[in-house]
Amino acid sequence: MSTGRIVARIITILGLAVLGASIGVCYQALRITGKPQEFRSLAKVVAGGQMMTAETVYWREQQADFYGTIIETLESAEMKRRALERVRALNPDLKDSDVEIRVAQTKGSAIFNILATGTEPKYTKIFLNALLDEFISFRQSIREQAQGRVLQQFLMEVVSRQKKMEASFEVMEKARAKVESLSAKADQERLASRLNKLRDQRDGLRLELKAMAANDAARASVDTKLTLLDQEISMVEAELGRYEPDIAELRKAAERHAMEKEAYEKLFEKVDALQAEFNSRTDYVAIQERATPASENVEDWVMPVTVGAIVGGLLGALVGLLLALLLVRQPRTA
Repeated sequence: MSTGRIVARIITILGLAVLGASIGVCYQALRITGKPQEFRSLAKVVAGGQMMTAETVYWREQQADFYGTIIETLESAEMKRRALERVRALNPDLKDSDVEIRVAQTKGSAIFNILATGTEPKYTKIFLNALLDEFISFRQSIREQAQGRVLQQFLMEVVSRQKKMEASFEVMEKARAKVESLSAKADQERLASRLNKLRDQRDGLRLELKAMAANDAARASVDTKLTLLDQEISMVEAELGRYEPDIAELRKAAERHAMEKEAYEKLFEKVDALQAEFNSRTDYVAIQERATPASENVEDWVMPVTVGAIVGGLLGALVGLLLALLLVRQPRTA
Protein backbone atom coordinates (compact mmCIF):
# COMPACT_ATOMS: atom_id res chain seq x y z
CA MET A 1 0.00 0.00 0.00
CA SER A 2 1.36 3.41 -0.99
CA THR A 3 2.10 6.17 1.46
CA GLY A 4 -0.51 8.42 -0.13
CA ARG A 5 -3.28 5.91 0.48
CA ILE A 6 -2.26 5.49 4.11
CA VAL A 7 -2.23 9.24 4.62
CA ALA A 8 -5.64 9.53 2.95
CA ARG A 9 -7.09 6.93 5.26
CA ILE A 10 -5.63 8.62 8.35
CA ILE A 11 -6.93 12.02 7.25
CA THR A 12 -10.41 10.55 6.64
CA ILE A 13 -10.50 8.86 10.05
CA LEU A 14 -9.19 11.90 11.94
CA GLY A 15 -11.46 14.29 10.08
CA LEU A 16 -14.57 12.28 10.86
CA ALA A 17 -13.41 11.77 14.43
CA VAL A 18 -13.07 15.54 14.88
CA LEU A 19 -16.44 16.05 13.19
CA GLY A 20 -18.05 13.44 15.48
CA ALA A 21 -16.49 15.00 18.58
CA SER A 22 -17.77 18.42 17.51
CA ILE A 23 -21.26 17.05 16.97
CA GLY A 24 -21.15 15.35 20.42
CA VAL A 25 -20.08 18.58 22.10
CA CYS A 26 -22.79 20.57 20.31
CA TYR A 27 -25.42 17.98 21.22
CA GLN A 28 -24.52 18.07 24.92
CA ALA A 29 -24.42 21.86 24.90
CA LEU A 30 -27.85 22.06 23.29
CA ARG A 31 -29.21 19.47 25.71
CA ILE A 32 -27.98 21.38 28.77
CA THR A 33 -29.00 24.82 27.56
CA GLY A 34 -32.37 23.52 26.38
CA LYS A 35 -33.39 22.38 29.84
CA PRO A 36 -35.70 24.65 31.86
CA GLN A 37 -34.34 26.20 35.04
CA GLU A 38 -34.36 23.90 38.03
CA PHE A 39 -34.42 24.97 41.67
CA ARG A 40 -33.63 22.66 44.55
CA SER A 41 -34.51 22.80 48.24
CA LEU A 42 -33.17 20.40 50.86
CA ALA A 43 -34.70 19.23 54.14
CA LYS A 44 -33.74 16.54 56.64
CA VAL A 45 -35.60 14.18 58.94
CA VAL A 46 -34.09 11.93 61.57
CA ALA A 47 -35.51 8.57 62.58
CA GLY A 48 -34.96 6.24 65.48
CA GLY A 49 -36.06 2.66 66.00
CA GLN A 50 -36.45 0.69 69.22
CA MET A 51 -34.47 -2.53 69.49
CA MET A 52 -37.15 -5.17 69.78
CA THR A 53 -34.87 -8.14 70.37
CA ALA A 54 -31.39 -8.97 71.49
CA GLU A 55 -30.66 -10.66 68.14
CA THR A 56 -28.62 -8.11 66.21
CA VAL A 57 -29.40 -9.56 62.78
CA TYR A 58 -33.13 -9.51 63.40
CA TRP A 59 -32.95 -5.96 64.76
CA ARG A 60 -31.06 -4.79 61.70
CA GLU A 61 -33.67 -6.33 59.44
CA GLN A 62 -36.42 -4.56 61.36
CA GLN A 63 -34.49 -1.30 61.23
CA ALA A 64 -33.93 -1.64 57.48
CA ASP A 65 -37.65 -2.21 56.95
CA PHE A 66 -38.41 0.83 59.10
CA TYR A 67 -36.01 3.05 57.16
CA GLY A 68 -37.24 1.69 53.82
CA THR A 69 -40.81 2.53 54.79
CA ILE A 70 -39.79 6.12 55.56
CA ILE A 71 -38.19 6.58 52.12
CA GLU A 72 -41.08 4.93 50.29
CA THR A 73 -43.65 7.02 52.16
CA LEU A 74 -41.86 10.32 51.56
CA GLU A 75 -41.57 9.61 47.83
CA SER A 76 -45.12 8.27 47.49
CA ALA A 77 -47.81 9.85 45.36
CA GLU A 78 -50.07 10.03 48.41
CA MET A 79 -47.65 12.27 50.29
CA LYS A 80 -47.30 14.52 47.23
CA ARG A 81 -51.10 14.74 47.00
CA ARG A 82 -51.39 15.66 50.69
CA ALA A 83 -48.63 18.24 50.36
CA LEU A 84 -50.29 19.75 47.28
CA GLU A 85 -53.60 20.08 49.11
CA ARG A 86 -51.84 21.70 52.04
CA VAL A 87 -50.07 24.22 49.81
CA ARG A 88 -53.35 25.07 48.08
CA ALA A 89 -55.12 25.54 51.41
CA LEU A 90 -52.42 27.70 53.03
CA ASN A 91 -51.21 29.54 49.91
CA PRO A 92 -54.16 29.95 47.54
CA ASP A 93 -52.32 32.70 45.64
CA LEU A 94 -49.56 30.35 44.47
CA LYS A 95 -49.83 28.69 41.09
CA ASP A 96 -49.38 24.92 41.09
CA SER A 97 -46.00 23.69 39.92
CA ASP A 98 -44.61 20.21 39.57
CA VAL A 99 -42.05 19.28 42.22
CA GLU A 100 -39.97 16.13 42.16
CA ILE A 101 -39.07 14.51 45.50
CA ARG A 102 -36.04 12.29 46.04
CA VAL A 103 -34.95 10.86 49.41
CA ALA A 104 -31.51 9.52 50.28
CA GLN A 105 -30.30 8.19 53.61
CA THR A 106 -26.99 9.46 54.90
CA LYS A 107 -24.71 6.43 55.06
CA GLY A 108 -24.20 5.08 58.56
CA SER A 109 -26.85 7.30 60.13
CA ALA A 110 -30.61 7.64 60.60
CA ILE A 111 -30.73 10.97 58.76
CA PHE A 112 -32.76 11.21 55.56
CA ASN A 113 -32.07 13.97 53.04
CA ILE A 114 -35.17 15.07 51.15
CA LEU A 115 -34.41 16.88 47.91
CA ALA A 116 -37.20 18.80 46.19
CA THR A 117 -36.63 19.89 42.58
CA GLY A 118 -38.98 22.35 40.89
CA THR A 119 -39.15 25.13 38.35
CA GLU A 120 -40.19 27.88 40.77
CA PRO A 121 -38.00 28.54 43.85
CA LYS A 122 -40.64 29.85 46.28
CA TYR A 123 -43.14 27.13 45.45
CA THR A 124 -40.47 24.43 45.72
CA LYS A 125 -39.56 25.44 49.28
CA ILE A 126 -43.18 25.80 50.39
CA PHE A 127 -44.07 22.44 48.87
CA LEU A 128 -41.20 20.70 50.65
CA ASN A 129 -42.20 22.16 54.02
CA ALA A 130 -45.79 21.07 53.38
CA LEU A 131 -44.53 17.58 52.59
CA LEU A 132 -42.61 17.47 55.88
CA ASP A 133 -45.65 18.56 57.89
CA GLU A 134 -47.95 16.08 56.15
CA PHE A 135 -45.46 13.26 56.64
CA ILE A 136 -45.10 13.91 60.37
CA SER A 137 -48.88 14.21 60.70
CA PHE A 138 -49.33 10.94 58.81
CA ARG A 139 -46.82 9.14 61.03
CA GLN A 140 -48.53 10.46 64.15
CA SER A 141 -51.96 9.35 62.97
CA ILE A 142 -50.68 5.86 62.15
CA ARG A 143 -49.08 5.62 65.57
CA GLU A 144 -52.23 6.82 67.33
CA GLN A 145 -54.38 4.36 65.41
CA ALA A 146 -52.12 1.45 66.34
CA GLN A 147 -52.00 2.63 69.95
CA GLY A 148 -55.77 3.11 70.01
CA ARG A 149 -56.49 -0.41 68.78
CA VAL A 150 -54.33 -1.95 71.49
CA LEU A 151 -55.55 0.33 74.27
CA GLN A 152 -59.18 -0.10 73.27
CA GLN A 153 -59.07 -3.79 74.09
CA PHE A 154 -57.61 -3.12 77.52
CA LEU A 155 -59.98 -0.24 78.22
CA MET A 156 -63.00 -2.45 77.48
CA GLU A 157 -61.68 -4.95 79.99
CA VAL A 158 -61.06 -2.13 82.48
CA VAL A 159 -64.67 -0.99 82.15
CA SER A 160 -65.88 -4.56 82.66
CA ARG A 161 -63.71 -4.94 85.75
CA GLN A 162 -64.89 -1.60 87.10
CA LYS A 163 -68.53 -2.67 86.76
CA LYS A 164 -67.80 -5.91 88.61
CA MET A 165 -65.99 -3.99 91.34
CA GLU A 166 -68.86 -1.55 91.75
CA ALA A 167 -71.41 -4.39 91.84
CA SER A 168 -69.43 -6.23 94.53
CA PHE A 169 -69.21 -3.00 96.52
CA GLU A 170 -73.00 -2.63 96.44
CA VAL A 171 -73.44 -6.22 97.65
CA MET A 172 -70.94 -5.62 100.45
CA GLU A 173 -72.67 -2.41 101.54
CA LYS A 174 -76.06 -4.12 101.64
CA ALA A 175 -74.64 -6.91 103.79
CA ARG A 176 -72.94 -4.36 106.02
CA ALA A 177 -76.20 -2.45 106.43
CA LYS A 178 -77.93 -5.61 107.67
CA VAL A 179 -75.17 -6.39 110.15
CA GLU A 180 -74.47 -2.84 111.29
CA SER A 181 -78.05 -1.52 111.55
CA LEU A 182 -78.79 0.25 114.85
CA SER A 183 -81.25 -2.37 116.08
CA ALA A 184 -79.12 -5.33 115.07
CA LYS A 185 -75.98 -3.80 116.50
CA ALA A 186 -77.68 -2.90 119.78
CA ASP A 187 -79.17 -6.38 120.07
CA GLN A 188 -75.80 -8.00 119.41
CA GLU A 189 -74.11 -5.81 122.01
CA ARG A 190 -76.83 -6.59 124.56
CA LEU A 191 -76.60 -10.34 123.92
CA ALA A 192 -72.82 -10.29 123.96
CA SER A 193 -72.79 -8.42 127.28
CA ARG A 194 -75.33 -10.86 128.78
CA LEU A 195 -73.35 -13.82 127.47
CA ASN A 196 -70.16 -12.56 129.08
CA LYS A 197 -71.92 -12.12 132.44
CA LEU A 198 -73.43 -15.61 132.29
CA ARG A 199 -70.08 -17.13 131.44
CA ASP A 200 -68.46 -15.28 134.34
CA GLN A 201 -71.16 -16.64 136.67
CA ARG A 202 -70.62 -20.13 135.35
CA ASP A 203 -66.88 -19.88 135.85
CA GLY A 204 -67.52 -18.76 139.45
CA LEU A 205 -69.85 -21.70 140.16
CA ARG A 206 -67.36 -24.13 138.68
CA LEU A 207 -64.64 -22.80 140.98
CA GLU A 208 -67.04 -22.97 143.92
CA LEU A 209 -68.00 -26.54 143.02
CA LYS A 210 -64.37 -27.53 142.65
CA ALA A 211 -63.61 -26.27 146.16
CA MET A 212 -66.45 -28.31 147.80
CA ALA A 213 -65.96 -31.72 149.25
CA ALA A 214 -67.50 -34.68 147.50
CA ASN A 215 -70.00 -35.31 150.30
CA ASP A 216 -70.96 -31.66 150.73
CA ALA A 217 -74.77 -31.30 150.77
CA ALA A 218 -74.54 -27.91 148.97
CA ARG A 219 -73.09 -29.50 145.81
CA ALA A 220 -76.55 -30.43 144.52
CA SER A 221 -77.73 -26.83 144.68
CA VAL A 222 -74.57 -25.60 142.88
CA ASP A 223 -74.95 -28.30 140.21
CA THR A 224 -78.51 -27.22 139.60
CA LYS A 225 -77.51 -23.57 139.24
CA LEU A 226 -74.66 -24.60 136.88
CA THR A 227 -77.03 -26.60 134.71
CA LEU A 228 -79.46 -23.69 134.47
CA LEU A 229 -76.60 -21.33 133.56
CA ASP A 230 -75.44 -23.68 130.80
CA GLN A 231 -78.96 -23.76 129.39
CA GLU A 232 -79.26 -19.98 129.51
CA ILE A 233 -75.81 -19.56 127.92
CA SER A 234 -76.85 -21.92 125.10
CA MET A 235 -80.00 -19.87 124.52
CA VAL A 236 -78.05 -16.60 124.36
CA GLU A 237 -75.49 -18.17 122.01
CA ALA A 238 -78.34 -19.40 119.82
CA GLU A 239 -79.78 -15.87 119.67
CA LEU A 240 -76.38 -14.48 118.72
CA GLY A 241 -76.10 -17.24 116.13
CA ARG A 242 -79.01 -15.73 114.25
CA TYR A 243 -76.65 -12.93 113.15
CA GLU A 244 -73.87 -15.28 112.05
CA PRO A 245 -75.23 -15.84 108.49
CA ASP A 246 -75.37 -12.07 107.96
CA ILE A 247 -71.86 -11.68 109.35
CA ALA A 248 -70.61 -14.52 107.13
CA GLU A 249 -72.34 -12.91 104.15
CA LEU A 250 -70.65 -9.60 104.93
CA ARG A 251 -67.29 -11.31 105.27
CA LYS A 252 -67.73 -13.10 101.95
CA ALA A 253 -68.93 -9.93 100.21
CA ALA A 254 -65.95 -7.98 101.58
CA GLU A 255 -63.53 -10.63 100.34
CA ARG A 256 -65.18 -10.63 96.92
CA HIS A 257 -65.02 -6.85 96.70
CA ALA A 258 -61.36 -6.84 97.73
CA MET A 259 -60.57 -9.38 95.00
CA GLU A 260 -62.46 -7.42 92.33
CA LYS A 261 -60.82 -4.17 93.43
CA GLU A 262 -57.35 -5.69 93.27
CA ALA A 263 -58.00 -7.11 89.78
CA TYR A 264 -59.27 -3.71 88.61
CA GLU A 265 -56.29 -1.83 90.03
CA LYS A 266 -53.80 -4.26 88.49
CA LEU A 267 -55.45 -3.96 85.08
CA PHE A 268 -55.56 -0.18 85.40
CA GLU A 269 -51.85 -0.15 86.22
CA LYS A 270 -51.21 -2.34 83.19
CA VAL A 271 -53.02 0.14 80.95
CA ASP A 272 -50.98 3.01 82.44
CA ALA A 273 -47.78 1.05 81.85
CA LEU A 274 -48.82 0.33 78.27
CA GLN A 275 -49.60 3.99 77.69
CA ALA A 276 -46.21 4.96 79.10
CA GLU A 277 -44.53 2.39 76.88
CA PHE A 278 -46.19 3.84 73.79
CA ASN A 279 -45.13 7.34 74.81
CA SER A 280 -41.53 6.33 75.49
CA ARG A 281 -40.95 4.21 72.40
CA THR A 282 -38.07 5.42 70.25
CA ASP A 283 -39.53 4.49 66.86
CA TYR A 284 -39.92 8.15 66.03
CA VAL A 285 -39.41 10.38 63.03
CA ALA A 286 -38.69 14.06 63.59
CA ILE A 287 -37.81 17.01 61.40
CA GLN A 288 -34.14 17.83 61.78
CA GLU A 289 -33.96 20.67 59.25
CA ARG A 290 -36.83 22.33 57.42
CA ALA A 291 -36.62 23.27 53.74
CA THR A 292 -33.73 25.47 52.73
CA PRO A 293 -34.28 28.39 50.30
CA ALA A 294 -34.46 26.88 46.82
CA SER A 295 -31.37 27.63 44.75
CA GLU A 296 -30.84 27.15 41.04
CA ASN A 297 -29.34 23.85 40.02
CA VAL A 298 -26.54 24.61 37.54
CA GLU A 299 -25.48 21.46 35.76
CA ASP A 300 -21.76 20.80 35.43
CA TRP A 301 -20.71 21.22 31.77
CA VAL A 302 -17.33 19.55 32.01
CA MET A 303 -18.34 15.93 32.31
CA PRO A 304 -21.25 15.96 29.80
CA VAL A 305 -19.19 17.84 27.20
CA THR A 306 -16.23 15.53 27.75
CA VAL A 307 -18.42 12.47 27.37
CA GLY A 308 -20.03 13.95 24.23
CA ALA A 309 -16.65 14.69 22.70
CA ILE A 310 -15.27 11.22 23.45
CA VAL A 311 -18.34 9.33 22.28
CA GLY A 312 -18.74 11.54 19.19
CA GLY A 313 -15.06 11.22 18.38
CA LEU A 314 -15.11 7.42 18.66
CA LEU A 315 -18.20 7.15 16.47
CA GLY A 316 -16.69 9.57 13.95
CA ALA A 317 -13.45 7.61 13.91
CA LEU A 318 -15.35 4.37 13.37
CA VAL A 319 -17.33 5.86 10.50
CA GLY A 320 -14.10 7.30 9.06
CA LEU A 321 -12.45 3.89 9.24
CA LEU A 322 -15.32 2.27 7.41
CA LEU A 323 -15.32 4.98 4.72
CA ALA A 324 -11.57 4.74 4.34
CA LEU A 325 -11.83 1.00 3.78
CA LEU A 326 -14.59 1.45 1.20
CA LEU A 327 -13.35 4.51 -0.71
CA VAL A 328 -9.59 4.12 -0.61
CA ARG A 329 -9.16 0.53 -1.81
CA GLN A 330 -6.14 -1.10 -3.36
CA PRO A 331 -6.83 -2.01 -7.00
CA ARG A 332 -6.80 -5.72 -7.83
CA THR A 333 -3.99 -7.08 -10.14
CA ALA A 334 -5.01 -8.65 -13.45
